Amino acid sequence: MPFLLLVLILCGASSLMPASATESRVPPMQELAPGVYAIIGENAEAAPENHGAVGNQGVLIGDDGVILIDTGTSARYAAEQLDALKRLTPKPVVLAINTHQSPAFVFGNGTLALQGVPILAHRDVADLIRQRCERCLKKLNEVLGAQEMAGTTVTVPDRLIEGAMVITVAGRQLDIVYFGHTSSPGSIGIIDRASGVLFAGGLVSIGRIPDVKDARIDNWLDALDKLKARKPRLLVPGEGPVSAPSQVDDLAGYLRALQSSVIGVYKGGAGLGEAAKLSRLPQFERWPLYDPLHNKNVEQLYLQLEREALQ
Repeated sequence: MPFLLLVLILCGASSLMPASATESRVPPMQELAPGVYAIIGENAEAAPENHGAVGNQGVLIGDDGVILIDTGTSARYAAEQLDALKRLTPKPVVLAINTHQSPAFVFGNGTLALQGVPILAHRDVADLIRQRCERCLKKLNEVLGAQEMAGTTVTVPDRLIEGAMVITVAGRQLDIVYFGHTSSPGSIGIIDRASGVLFAGGLVSIGRIPDVKDARIDNWLDALDKLKARKPRLLVPGEGPVSAPSQVDDLAGYLRALQSSVIGVYKGGAGLGEAAKLSRLPQFERWPLYDPLHNKNVEQLYLQLEREALQ
């Protein structure tokens, strides 16, 4: 058979393959150090084309098991992730950690729990999952479709912590860092001592507009300074690329600019309806999610100032 004809036949066959056979919901794993991997989701809103894979995860391979940091958006995602891990190592997942409550990070819990994997989180995160995640699941069904979310359940973590601590799992020593109510109640980060890699979860997003709905900004800014002071070698944010620790300064810059702008608008007597227009931050307009999130952030912070004034 002529070579050109063979190429055309193979290309045609490839184009007829179903998407599920050639595409994975799970982004490729990036090796950051021996036994330390990051899975970097799309820096965007959840949508059918990205399967809701918009949050980052971590994988730590220990002596006799694997620690999974955050669990993804759906049962199907988690199942594909476990298959990917089996191709990487024969060791079983022995612990999953939820760094915070955001839907892109916790809806793989059920798949892992069915396999007997314990799930660790701060008590406040477990409470938020219990209180909110049925509504979150309903919304994801609307956004991603029932087929994409098939089999996904709300599964509350079963190993609860109250604050910062050091744990050893599968021979890996992990610092769980906690600074109180920061980006949201119960947000934690994980530092792998052997590699110096910090998995920051909801405490850090890089190069995108954060969601401040549950935030206490002053506490959050203080936490960012403390994270930098820990001098991790690399930082894996909850959203955005693997980064140097110094890049948290960009997030801090947005939070300070947002806070300063909204406080100025509020003290100037402008109403809520005018706040978003008067609090635009052109220096951040090129960041992903500026349009859907910045105005919401302004409204949330303005309403918080109103509540504090009434109290």
